[in-house]
Amino acid sequence: MKKYFSLVALLVISFSIANNGILKAEDSSLSSAPLAGPQDKNLGIGPVKKLVLGPIDKKMVEEGKALYTAQCIVCHDMDQKKIGPALKNVTKMRTPEYLMNVLLNSAQMQKEDPTMKALLKEYNNMPMPDPGFNQAKARAVVEYLRSVAK
Repeated sequence: MKKYFSLVALLVISFSIANNGILKAEDSSLSSAPLAGPQDKNLGIGPVKKLVLGPIDKKMVEEGKALYTAQCIVCHDMDQKKIGPALKNVTKMRTPEYLMNVLLNSAQMQKEDPTMKALLKEYNNMPMPDPGFNQAKARAVVEYLRSVAK
């Protein structure tokens, strides 16, 4: 009986610690680059200040996939790190505005944004080249990235 109460007490303490955020995996101290989740409203540096997303647009996804394949896949795989980070779940970690601003204003973001600066350091200071996208193309790439997120 004493072992049972000890086990229950241990489980209650563990659950309490986890719920208070002490052991959460998304804690930015566990990653070299700061994470931006739903609680982080980092919009990045650039022209996009607000982006309202609706249901996934399949036509935009196809355009975004073509752009990603033509320009991004050299450095970014979906599932594993390459020259740059894997992008499969980037839309769950960064705001859509942030992603748009990375695609539209990569040089300034790399110089001034703390998240981008940390990523540069993590990836051997290999700068992201300017993809030369306009807002419509950047939005299509973001839509494609939304479509592959799990």
